This record gives sequence, C-alpha cells and structure tokens, in this order.
Amino acid sequence: MCPQCGTRESEWMDDDGAYVDAYIASTHKCLGCEEIAHKQSEIPEGKAGAGMKVLLLPPHVMAAREIAEQLIQQQQEQAAATTGK
Repeated sequence: MCPQCGTRESEWMDDDGAYVDAYIASTHKCLGCEEIAHKQSEIPEGKAGAGMKVLLLPPHVMAAREIAEQLIQQQQEQAAATTGK
C-alpha cells in the first residue's frame, strides 16, 4: 500500500496485469487547509520552529484560551509580588 495515496498496486491492474483507471484524481480547495498553510509559513525554520503545529480553532475557543492564559499570568504575577514582600 502506498503510504501517501493509500492505494495498492493490485487496484491499478486487472486480472491480466493490464493498467486500469482504478481512481480518478480530482482537485478540491479546502479553505481550512489554505488557512493552515498560510499560518505554517509563519513558523520559523530550524530549532526555533521545531515541534510547532498549526491548529484550527473556532474563534470562541481561541478567545477562551487567551483569557485563561491572561488569568494564569496574572495569578503568577500576584504570587510573585506576594512572595517578594
């Protein structure tokens, strides 16, 4: 089985070993994939970008994540200020 397209060579041959059109290639533009590709172009090359992935998140989920990160940062700052006194 081809790891890229998922077809087997036997699917492309009839019983006599002659080539058959087992599948028809077509194109499709996915706006989600386009958005991912655009964002991936912003990932730095090399070590700085190692392990970075692009996720598609609904806007409300992204907003909730940003709020949660801000709250965590505020809590850490308050804890540091309290410990420092």
